[in-house]
Amino acid sequence: MTKKIIKRLKEHFKEVLGIKTSPHSIALGFAIGTFIAILPTLGFTYLIAIIVMLAYAKESKIALFGALLLWNPFVLFPIYTLSYRLGDFILKGSPAIYPLQGIEQFRYSTLKFLAGNFIIAVFFSVTSYFIIRKLVSYSRKTKI
Repeated sequence: MTKKIIKRLKEHFKEVLGIKTSPHSIALGFAIGTFIAILPTLGFTYLIAIIVMLAYAKESKIALFGALLLWNPFVLFPIYTLSYRLGDFILKGSPAIYPLQGIEQFRYSTLKFLAGNFIIAVFFSVTSYFIIRKLVSYSRKTKI
C-alpha cells in the first residue's frame, strides 16, 4: 500500500516537472494549493481552489491540485493538532470555565485553533514554494 502511494507521488511529481511553465508558476501553484488545503475550509477546499484557479492565471493548475492531493486528511490530522497547540501557546492558556459558559470556551478554543492554523498554513506555503521552485529548477538542469 505504501509503495503504491509513493509510486503515485513520484509519477505525479514527474508529471508536474514536465509542465512547460516556469518554476515560479509551478511553485506558486503548489504553494497556493498548500495554503488552501491546510486551512480548515469545511469541505469547500476544491471549490475555493477552482475559484482561485479561475481568478489567477499565473499559477500552475496541475501543481495547485497536486498540493490538494498531497495534503489529504491523514496528513492534515497531525497538522490540525499542532495548530491548536501553537494557538494555545500563542494565546497563553484559557479562561476559567464556569457552568453554562460552554459557548465561550468553544469560541476561545476555536480562536486558538484558527490562529495556530493560519500561522502553520503560511509557514508551509512559503516553505513549499521555495522547495518546489528549487526542485523544479534542479530537475530541469539535470533532466531527471
